[in-house]
Amino acid sequence: MGLSSSTVSMLVSAQPEKIYGSSLLKVADTFEYVLADQKVTDLAEVFQARPSLSAVGVCDSAGRALGLVSRVHLFGLLGKPYGREILSRKPVSEITEEVPSYDMNANLFQIAERLQESMDRSVFHHYLLTDTAGHFRGLFSSKDLLVYLSKITQQDILLASQLQERLVKHRTTEGGAGWSVEAFNQSAKGLGGDFYHVMPLPDGKVFVALGDVSGKGVAASVLTSLLWGVLQFYDYQQGLPRLLTQINEALIRTFHLEKYLTGVFLVYEPATRRLSVADMGHGHGWFVRKGRAKVVQSQNLPLGIDLELSPQILVVKLQPGDMVCLYTDGLTEQEDENGRELGEEAVLRLSCQHWQTPQQLPAALIELLSQHQGSVPRLDDVTWLQMMVD
Repeated sequence: MGLSSSTVSMLVSAQPEKIYGSSLLKVADTFEYVLADQKVTDLAEVFQARPSLSAVGVCDSAGRALGLVSRVHLFGLLGKPYGREILSRKPVSEITEEVPSYDMNANLFQIAERLQESMDRSVFHHYLLTDTAGHFRGLFSSKDLLVYLSKITQQDILLASQLQERLVKHRTTEGGAGWSVEAFNQSAKGLGGDFYHVMPLPDGKVFVALGDVSGKGVAASVLTSLLWGVLQFYDYQQGLPRLLTQINEALIRTFHLEKYLTGVFLVYEPATRRLSVADMGHGHGWFVRKGRAKVVQSQNLPLGIDLELSPQILVVKLQPGDMVCLYTDGLTEQEDENGRELGEEAVLRLSCQHWQTPQQLPAALIELLSQHQGSVPRLDDVTWLQMMVD
């Protein structure tokens, strides 16, 4: 449908030359307005010719915002009996909707918090954007705000996922004099709460950790990043108990008891085959020696629960051929199509069977899990770590 020159000229653009930072202008749906004394029928022609236009601002002759007219409201009025005849001589001011207005440079994230209730509804609302003098500068809807926040969230999730992949690799093989480590991590939903860490120390020892952060998503990724930073830059000469108290304090002061983690933290000294073990409320692990397994018992509370932490350390003397196995509960609690969990016994049995071929164990576990899982979706993150002693 073509527009007459008079109809075309009724639209005025207030689009700014530059949009800054996280101002509400970022989510503006339109920057066009009409004057209040324009005819309703002329505005209807504009909407008919511009199917993507959902609303326009309405201003006085000085450009001050009076309200808006939405497509839905206008055509609803025109569709009533004799609606077009009644409105044919009416000015736009007669059908202008009064809506809340916001400063165009207001922080969109703060406004989103205020509008949270309207964004949770199925009906979307429009809002005016004005400058400090009340001049019209644009329109946005709760839908525009919701879409923008969704994109930001997806970008944050992608960034967090990429960061987590760098910190917690899907598969790793590491080794040193007298020891070697095999580990794998499989996330159920892209951003998981499992982690593992292997760090050879300058004095010939090796630090190993595996654990499970409470929750999933970006928050769990943030906690994993915090933990990685502490583990990476800690002075291990200060000892394992001091490390655990620092992690515990960092979690509590950062997350205020809203997040915690369970985990097993090890320091192995190849020269003496002395292994120091701190099981912080995790309880998923065992030692395998000549085809027999001894379960590691949990001795401490998880980290992030109690500021007054005094971790108990278990010291074990290992022998050549011993294997230390650690895992997260996503492995044993995965259900099959009949709702049966894989269970600890199946994983324990497979670990003992591979005591002479430990390098084949990770692949065998992945195959066991896949066969058990079948068509059932992965229910939780799965992480496995084994340390072999020469």
